[in-house]
Amino acid sequence: MYTARTNEEFAISQKLNNLVMSKWLWWVLWLVGFVILFAWRTQNLDAFGLSNDEGAHLMWARLAVDGYPLYSETQAVQAPLFIESIGWAFRLWGQSIQAGRWVALLGFALLTIVLSGLAYRAGGRLAALVALFWLGISPLVFTFSRLVMAEIPATALAVMALALVFLFLQNGYRSWLFASGLCLGLSFVFKSLNPFVIAPMALLVWLYRGPQQGTFPYRLVNRNRNWSAYLFDGLSWLIGFAVPFAIVLMRYDPAALYDQLIRFRGDLRAAIPGSWSETQSQFEAFVSGHWGLWLMAMLGIVAAWVRGYVLQASHQSASGSIIQNVPYNVIWSVWLAAGCVMLGWHTPLFAHHFLVLLPPLILLAASAVAYLALYWSHRTQRSALIVAIVLALGIGIAAFSIPAMVKANQATAAIVTGGREQEALQLLDAVSQPDDFLMGDSQLLIFMANRRTPPPLGDVALVAIKANRQTSARMIDLTETYRSPVVVQWSLRLPWLPEYLDWVEENYHVHRVWDNDHSIHFGRRLAEDEPIPNEQNIHLGESVVLRGYQISPQPVVAGQPLAVNVYWQANTALEENYTIFTQLLDSSSALVVGHDSQPLSGYWPTREWPAGETVIDMVQLSLPAELPAGEYRLVIGMYVLETLERLPVVETNQDYISLTTITVE
Repeated sequence: MYTARTNEEFAISQKLNNLVMSKWLWWVLWLVGFVILFAWRTQNLDAFGLSNDEGAHLMWARLAVDGYPLYSETQAVQAPLFIESIGWAFRLWGQSIQAGRWVALLGFALLTIVLSGLAYRAGGRLAALVALFWLGISPLVFTFSRLVMAEIPATALAVMALALVFLFLQNGYRSWLFASGLCLGLSFVFKSLNPFVIAPMALLVWLYRGPQQGTFPYRLVNRNRNWSAYLFDGLSWLIGFAVPFAIVLMRYDPAALYDQLIRFRGDLRAAIPGSWSETQSQFEAFVSGHWGLWLMAMLGIVAAWVRGYVLQASHQSASGSIIQNVPYNVIWSVWLAAGCVMLGWHTPLFAHHFLVLLPPLILLAASAVAYLALYWSHRTQRSALIVAIVLALGIGIAAFSIPAMVKANQATAAIVTGGREQEALQLLDAVSQPDDFLMGDSQLLIFMANRRTPPPLGDVALVAIKANRQTSARMIDLTETYRSPVVVQWSLRLPWLPEYLDWVEENYHVHRVWDNDHSIHFGRRLAEDEPIPNEQNIHLGESVVLRGYQISPQPVVAGQPLAVNVYWQANTALEENYTIFTQLLDSSSALVVGHDSQPLSGYWPTREWPAGETVIDMVQLSLPAELPAGEYRLVIGMYVLETLERLPVVETNQDYISLTTITVE
């Protein structure tokens, strides 16, 4: 049964190698194509719109790097290896969006190499170039290889797991099965998105017969293989698969892992059971965006199916390559079918989940080109010529989808963070300190502002809200516990928690509104029983009282910013917008560094201060790197900008307040 088919598989590779080009030229073309596609993604790494998912991943990685362990302290509903890999990128290149996106880009590089290798093994050099091309222009791959999301790296590792099974078939060493299981286990601890890849791997191992004298060493006919061999094959693979999970269980709190990675998914499925109509619409959207690729994949399946009937004269024996023994398109078809079944079951289903279907689709599409070359080489047979013409027409029609895919990718590359976000970042910098924990539904905006969210917050996703994982009561408790100076409403999530928004309106004095969907609340109202650090009672003029102050970090180090929070109170409504000066003086009272501005860099003028309420002004003093070690005085006061007249200090009759003495190390 397999003799004719396997000989034709080998013939495909042989004819393509002769038809296309010399090997060195193929390498040049592949490398040039890879560099172009890789550079296409890198050109706009810092010019991409706000993504809620990548914001959560970046924030969890930052919290982990800053010393808040995953799951036990930092709630994260993403598998650990992806978050840790972002953390490693942060340590190498600094905490930035670009550093995180390099993780996805490297995943794209791995996926490209492995998928091209599989296509080369199954169909030769031209097939590898076709695989590279379709992977490079896919809108899904283009989008998610430039975002801090786990789908591309997880899929790359799953494809590598399958590729390693072929190495086992080639030389028979079970160490390759162990490595295959290890790769799929690593894929799961990036994101458990590719469990169905077990199906084509199991099929390959089941078909594997083993050594046979007098023939090519490893054949794919299973009838004579005993069950003990399969048992040892399975154990070798399972041991490798279990290693990453064992390490994860030893490193992280198992109960927290279960709650955030497994039970959370169950809560989502219960809250969002999904429907066939929604699943169907998602499939239709994916197919419509990649219809050319689907057409070529179907052509590849049909071309493989009819080859035994068409190429009656191509049954000559061949040896020397595993290609002759593997029904590749059967493997790819099982892979594709298993992926479709998994996605049909998955809920909630999103566009990025369909990335898992692209590898088998691309390999089937590449095989269509390989079979075209094979059938054309047998064009003297009428049936082969007809099939070759049909394949050529189908591939030509599929090519009409390419301009739309490239256009979609260019539109993605053109999306940039807008002026509204830049204004928001300036505001967040003015109304909060770097060590503050900010609440909000856009973790990416908070990350871009070099701020953190409370570690237990997790992801303020709509699905989490629907699953009752994020509630108004929980959000209020976290906001109070971490005394967040800011609440960001930016991603259409907080309106689903109306009780929380009502509480925010009551407990924050100021809000900046861009539109109904984008606003930032700040000017936190202090609770009556909330202690004021370094409490004072010093009067400036008739109506202003300094209530206390807070300085960080401690100890103070030259070259690092000094954050100063000052607690003020206006006993009556103020008629002037006073400017506040904050100065660091040396032992001779000479100015070392100073900052003059209206409160919160002008975002909360004194005329808008509520009478009788304590308000917090925030200032950062940039200490010079060459500042000598020693003691310095921190002074503060207010003046009218137009006249430069300072408010007198009632208790001392001076025009400034000496807050404290600071020791600089």
